Amino acid sequence: MPNCKNLMENGLYSKNCVTDFPAVTQPTQASMITGTYTGNFRKEYCHGIPLSNWMDRSFAPPVLRCYGANDLQIYKINEDLGENCKTIFEMIDEGNKSSIIQFINRGADYFFPENKLKLIYYYVLLKYSRNLKKNIARINLGTVDKLLDNFNKPKKYFETNEAPIASIIYFFTSDLLAHYYGHDSNFYRANLMHIDRCIGILLEHLSKMNYLQDTAIAITSDHGSFKAKKLGKFDLFFEQAGLTHYHPRKNPAGNLDLAEFGSVGFFNLKGSHDKSNRRMWSFPTLKELQNFGPRRVNLIERLFEIEGTVLMYYRDEDNTTKKGIIHLKKKDSVSGKIKGGFIEYSGQGKDFKTRYICQDEDDVFGYKNDYLARSLIDHKFHSIEEWLDKTYHIDYPLYPDLLARHFKNPRSSDVIVSNAGKVVFNFEHGKYKNDLLYAHDIGLRSCAIVPLIIGGSKEIPHKEISYCKITDIVPTLLNMLRKKPHKSVIGKNLL
Repeated sequence: MPNCKNLMENGLYSKNCVTDFPAVTQPTQASMITGTYTGNFRKEYCHGIPLSNWMDRSFAPPVLRCYGANDLQIYKINEDLGENCKTIFEMIDEGNKSSIIQFINRGADYFFPENKLKLIYYYVLLKYSRNLKKNIARINLGTVDKLLDNFNKPKKYFETNEAPIASIIYFFTSDLLAHYYGHDSNFYRANLMHIDRCIGILLEHLSKMNYLQDTAIAITSDHGSFKAKKLGKFDLFFEQAGLTHYHPRKNPAGNLDLAEFGSVGFFNLKGSHDKSNRRMWSFPTLKELQNFGPRRVNLIERLFEIEGTVLMYYRDEDNTTKKGIIHLKKKDSVSGKIKGGFIEYSGQGKDFKTRYICQDEDDVFGYKNDYLARSLIDHKFHSIEEWLDKTYHIDYPLYPDLLARHFKNPRSSDVIVSNAGKVVFNFEHGKYKNDLLYAHDIGLRSCAIVPLIIGGSKEIPHKEISYCKITDIVPTLLNMLRKKPHKSVIGKNLL
């Protein structure tokens, strides 16, 4: 990939950029484009996207959201971000801005596809294509061509005849092929090389138009990938546990919404302490989780019976925006015993800190096995930068911080379980979606660590950054434009 290599060798780069929790497309891209993470988006400065599939209990009956490739709810994602964060477009208050195939585009003056009909066309083109390779190449080239046309004919896309000052392009074909063929396939690798060729075309034309010397180009990924050992099925698990899948029309009386489950499962469970509105879902208490549904099942124990499950996380019922506890459980691979620990958080925004408490010798994330990470298991609260400094190089990087932020979001699930990539279920809102083995939601390094390259202009310093986080991109690019980040931004300027 010579063009990416050239940008890397003549700019900033990091081989250890930590993405978000969970490592799935929409929440990670929301954090990347806003420079902040999720949280209680109604009360603090952060964004409101916890997952690609989630439940909103502020409505009666609850609303189910799905940002899947074939679901037009993706157009609602800008509204779902909430008003307490800004995209990078909104932080740049002057100049034309364009977004190509990136739906998190609030503040952009032009975005493509411009309407839902075009989105449906592209989806059908890929889904029913007889020549997938040809159409994927066409989409990669079309993405760059559309942006270059913004530069060549700005009056066609903007009110003023000026080239865009900020643009985002999303090469989604790499994600598509990683799922269908795997990150280790020749088809996937050939596509990456084709994307690199398209980046080369972009660089060449920007240079011819005399824009390249004034341009910073950031290249990254939203997540990595892994291959599960097998495809899982739930069989009679839900029926035996007395769980029925909620659907606002088909089954409004259901008591469970399994929002999504690749190798990490996100369970929404109907609490019963609010009797004033039967259509409103409350959050279950800890007592209810241990005595849930018509069969009075202890879900803290029963969910570990799902094939391969080794990890569990759930919030304490007394949590607030400024302080709270996230309970952690781990199943011992030898004895089968369930061990525990917890994350405690304090503060919000830039003052947010967490501490990781291990109640057993074998801690949940395995931090005690690392000479750097174990120094933070000291019963003290630590900032996100401290967690980054000591965990970027191991599995579950930044998890004590990111997990707590995730659970602060009222749209997050009640209980999260993980099998660490052993099994993949491909389950969303009560339905199996496919039988593919490649996924990316786990916290192992293969999914949680992505590359970052910032090159282009010769004014960008040439250096390797040992580690960083996905939210650092926005403040770094804004600094190059002499713009100040919004007060919600958690990332730091890498310069």
